[in-house]
Amino acid sequence: MNKIDNVLNYLEEFGRYNYMFNVPRIGGEFLNILVNVKKPKKILEIGTSNGYSTIWLGRDGNKVITIEKDKDKINLAKANFEACGLNDIKIIEGDALEVLGKLKEKFDFVFIDAIKKDYLNYFKKIKLEKNAIVVADNIISHADKVNEYLEYMRKNHKSFLFEIGNGMEVSFI
Repeated sequence: MNKIDNVLNYLEEFGRYNYMFNVPRIGGEFLNILVNVKKPKKILEIGTSNGYSTIWLGRDGNKVITIEKDKDKINLAKANFEACGLNDIKIIEGDALEVLGKLKEKFDFVFIDAIKKDYLNYFKKIKLEKNAIVVADNIISHADKVNEYLEYMRKNHKSFLFEIGNGMEVSFI
């Protein structure tokens, strides 16, 4: 087992006992498959937490910008990225709705896993490249909070629910 897998295994146990609501392993594997197929130039993650999903997004050398507002989670994530030897991950501290309005970059892969009722607000603030992929987590587990997001994505884009973990909506922009 390599150091990245060791850190991921540790975070799975750590999350169970410390109320870190990471995507399940199959969700992380799914994200990793998607980025390996898409080969994005710029990945954005909204909601870093302890960095578990970020590691799945960036483990193969992908550049990731991730947004988190909780200082303790940022410190945990930084330590986890360092333990993995991942140097192409940039954490931006702040409220995603404020940070997104200031970002100049365009992204071709986005993972949203933060405040559920704000998914559509996040999406509308992101600058996207043509043919981008946007993945949103917790679509089944928090269906009541993401309805507006789902309706918008399915009406305006090719968007599909994958019953992986808590439900992941994959939208092709």
